[in-house]
Amino acid sequence: MEESVKRQAIKKYFEPFPKWTVWIIAIALLIALGQSVGTSCTSAAMIALAAWRLWSWSQRATDDQMDSWTAEDMANLRKRAVEKSSLDPSELLREPVVVTGPRLRGLGGAQFGIRRGKDQQIRFTPIDTTIINFTEHQLVLFQCALDLTTGKALNESVDEYFYKDVVSAATQSRSYTCDLNKKALLQFPHAKKAMVNGRLQLNSAETFVLTTSGGTSVEVVLSDPVLAESLGGGQIPTQPADQAVQAVRKMLREKKAS
Repeated sequence: MEESVKRQAIKKYFEPFPKWTVWIIAIALLIALGQSVGTSCTSAAMIALAAWRLWSWSQRATDDQMDSWTAEDMANLRKRAVEKSSLDPSELLREPVVVTGPRLRGLGGAQFGIRRGKDQQIRFTPIDTTIINFTEHQLVLFQCALDLTTGKALNESVDEYFYKDVVSAATQSRSYTCDLNKKALLQFPHAKKAMVNGRLQLNSAETFVLTTSGGTSVEVVLSDPVLAESLGGGQIPTQPADQAVQAVRKMLREKKAS
């Protein structure tokens, strides 16, 4: 599949069902009841427009395609993380770990999208991504917002943390509030319950947190019950974050014991 076609299919995956087409078809049929040549032509044109829009929307990616294409983008991103961190692959002690979650703030100009698939898994774009590379003396973290609609990494940053300076790696429950534009809010059909003073309120967001002795920390929001409730159900997998915590802790034990 051509890259442009693939990206269009991804964009459509996050588009809500165009309800207006149903109303257009219903109105067109009512107009057609007039049976005059003029009204018949008008109703036919309206139905054709609505049918085209429905067909266009139906060309969206499937859940399986989304997972496959996301995996491809993540594989490319892991390579980019090594290059942007000025690392040689020979310096890496093990495979990197990847922590992801919905990017609700600092979108870098990307279009926000979130959707519950037929498998009840919640998928989103852009993806808040942290890739942790393990070297002899440091953890090297590459962070970005992965825009699935373009395949591009936005707002990239690289930070290095010496093992001796890392205090902990854990998943914790934290509270967050964030602003979402009107387009983004349309993605949440039941968002009113989660809004406080016009902002999305996450009261118990499961978060990956890496803390250093200097008091700095790296945080990635993994999921929150509010997000699922606002979509009418579903779940965001957090197993990769748990695996990342285990990998970082294991490396810290080994390095601090030597």
